[in-house]
Amino acid sequence: MEQFLNYYSFSDFIKDESSFFDTIAYSWIKEDLYIILEKKEDNYHVHFASYPIRQDIGTKKPDAINTLIENFKLDNNDHRKVIQQYLDYN
Repeated sequence: MEQFLNYYSFSDFIKDESSFFDTIAYSWIKEDLYIILEKKEDNYHVHFASYPIRQDIGTKKPDAINTLIENFKLDNNDHRKVIQQYLDYN
C-alpha cells in the first residue's frame, strides 16, 4: 500500500477528526477537489471530495462527496485506472 500511496502522491493515513470518515489518505486533483482513500476496518473506499481548503481535510466534513469505488482492491487494474483518470483531471 505504501508504494501505491507514493506513486499516486497520496498523503499518509490520518485519523479523521470530523468523524465523517475513519482513517483517510488524500491526493489533490485541482482547486478544491481531492481523491480520498478511506480505510474502514479491513476495507478501502475511494471518494471524490471537495474541501474549501486543504487544512479542512481530516478536521471537517467535505463540502461535497461522491463515492467512486467501494471495497477498493490494490491488485484490481480497473480500480487503479479510475484513480488515475481522476488525478489526470487536473
